[in-house]
Amino acid sequence: MNKKLKVINMLAVTHHSRENINPIRPEASQVIGLHLSGKVKVTALCNPNSTLIPFYEQHGIEVLTDPLDKKLSLSTIQKIRQLIHEKNIDILHLFNNIACCNGAMAAIGTNVKVIAYRGQTGNMSRLDPASYLTLLHPRLDKIICVAKAVELELKTHLGRHKDKAVTVYKGHDTSWYQNPKADLSSLGLPEDSFIISLVANLRPRKGLPVLMEALSLLPNDTNLDVLLVGADSTSPKIQALIQSSGRVGRVHALGYRTDAPEVAAASHLTVLPTTKREGLCRAVLEANSYGIPAIVSDTGGNAELVKDGHTGIVVPPSEPQLLANAILKLYNDRELCSLYGKNAKERAQNKFNVEQGVNATFDVYQKLLK
Repeated sequence: MNKKLKVINMLAVTHHSRENINPIRPEASQVIGLHLSGKVKVTALCNPNSTLIPFYEQHGIEVLTDPLDKKLSLSTIQKIRQLIHEKNIDILHLFNNIACCNGAMAAIGTNVKVIAYRGQTGNMSRLDPASYLTLLHPRLDKIICVAKAVELELKTHLGRHKDKAVTVYKGHDTSWYQNPKADLSSLGLPEDSFIISLVANLRPRKGLPVLMEALSLLPNDTNLDVLLVGADSTSPKIQALIQSSGRVGRVHALGYRTDAPEVAAASHLTVLPTTKREGLCRAVLEANSYGIPAIVSDTGGNAELVKDGHTGIVVPPSEPQLLANAILKLYNDRELCSLYGKNAKERAQNKFNVEQGVNATFDVYQKLLK
């Protein structure tokens, strides 16, 4: 007779203040998938009013709350430690820096296996004492990275503990992307315009200046419009960058949008010209899930998202001319652009689905507990 496998008790600790579920849905769906598998019993610790709470509870996950507002909080450490003992937690899964700092400290002296999350490359050093409170904390047993590039970069900081880093792709579900395309009629775009979207929290490293310079290098008669989701139209800096593109009136700063995936779906092409420190960009996967191809720069996990010459185009970072050439290639060949989009949707479904993320995470759990 086969021995019945023990259900793994997992405590997920995470803090989110976003009202929109889109940015955190892949993470939440992975946790929910583990719980619904029957192999893992999940308890979640979230900040009060977290968007995740109703999302978890409707799938039968017990949710407890804590402010989770300080990187080191004695009360938070005590609460996590108490839960580890009371609920016989086998796996403590920590999804951001606040969770990692407090959770790793709480785990000291216990037998719980501790897993942290790493979502991007860069911004880390073995010479920085703060790193030893998070990803270099000696109490961590595994660090799940969002992309292979992130894993490889992290290993350069782990010394003889390189085996702590492992890659699990965040999973997306095509059922999330069934909404109609965003209505862009208020923008008054020409009917025959080629529409490009850039969906990002537009920090400097996201490469907006690179895109604006690339636009300035295109032929003057190129009939295209660019939608900047996340760009504040009232920002003088954003307006100055738009002016530099030479396409005032054709570059549209749309600000924060809760329907960012639907805006991408209304475009012909999405671009992400990040200059450094990238992970596995959710906005690209969202666009791909709607059948929209991408041009990305070769930073972080971008080249793992986009298969160059099959689902889109990968260009070197900070190379406006090469970005302009890639845009022009798909502008001039709409059939190729559509084919890349079709291929991108298939690849998102097959390689970046929720099921693979759940299975890979469970595999990490099992190997740790052996």
